[in-house]
Amino acid sequence: MTGVAISAALVLTSCGDKSTEEADVSPLAAIFGGVESPAESRRKQLEQEELVAQCMKEAGWEYTPVDYSAQFPEGEFEDPSTPEFGEKYGYGMVHNYELYELPYLDEDGNYTEGPGQSFVDPNQEYVSSLTEDEMSDYYAALQGQPMEGPVPIEGDGDGVTIVTSVVGPALEDQGCYGKASAEVYGDQPWSNEDFNERFGQLSQDMENDPRLEDAEILWSDCLYEIDANYDFLDPNETYQFLEKLMAEAKGQKIMPVDKDTGQVIGGDGTEQVYGWTEDADGNAYGTVGQPKPIAESDLKTLQEQELTLWRSDQSCQKSSGLKELRRQLEQELADAILAEFPDLVNDES
Repeated sequence: MTGVAISAALVLTSCGDKSTEEADVSPLAAIFGGVESPAESRRKQLEQEELVAQCMKEAGWEYTPVDYSAQFPEGEFEDPSTPEFGEKYGYGMVHNYELYELPYLDEDGNYTEGPGQSFVDPNQEYVSSLTEDEMSDYYAALQGQPMEGPVPIEGDGDGVTIVTSVVGPALEDQGCYGKASAEVYGDQPWSNEDFNERFGQLSQDMENDPRLEDAEILWSDCLYEIDANYDFLDPNETYQFLEKLMAEAKGQKIMPVDKDTGQVIGGDGTEQVYGWTEDADGNAYGTVGQPKPIAESDLKTLQEQELTLWRSDQSCQKSSGLKELRRQLEQELADAILAEFPDLVNDES
């Protein structure tokens, strides 16, 4: 996982409306606003949809607001950043499986009518009634003009450099959706090219800090002493360990795959690969085979294994100083971002 991805993930583990005492809000989460409760997210999403409908009407089109949250199961919001959540669910992997996968699987592992499976866009009939040119104009009004793909730029004598990533247009140039988003959510720092580039650099610097490597070695040794099966190089491998256990419980296999093709190395090309992850050495492993529903007894065992690992992980992060150090490094990153982009982030840390 890249430094940017890790840092972004850290933001998503924060709390939206709880105090620091109730949830372990990271310094990065503090400056980016944290995670909202599902109720607040739904309120904002519905507000945005109403604004989109009004904007489209003014532009001469029909648009019915869509309640996307209604497509997913409701339940009491439990903040995953709190110690209480960890003590109850560990990392939340088995818990999420029970909520979002198991209820919608038949005995052969096929999805019947899962979250979003039965979704019908209320605007589809109207859009389908438009001519090809009208449809093009409709989506331009809704989302803005399509972005041009990456374009070649002149190099410095070593040939041509290809732009592989670009920042999208300003929200006000992204049609009714962009205008509504700007009104409801405000400008987001991720739309700024300079911010993205600098945040990526600082995140990578944080992940490459030698102090972090030393602490992870102590953390790794601590876990291995608890259980020789916990042979991890970094904390991300705890998730890979649990993913492997869950895959086996589903009747699947973890096999090496080619990162370029996504196919099983040495296979015949017909294997079903359901995503893949990369280990610390850069080797890719995929989950292979049609998954079967996990039996209730196996789920109970998996939950116990997850909780045991989570508690051992938390203990070793504390004793090794890894948890405290990562928070310190995040604070340094947050301070640098605040200093360089004071108008793009919130100083609420």
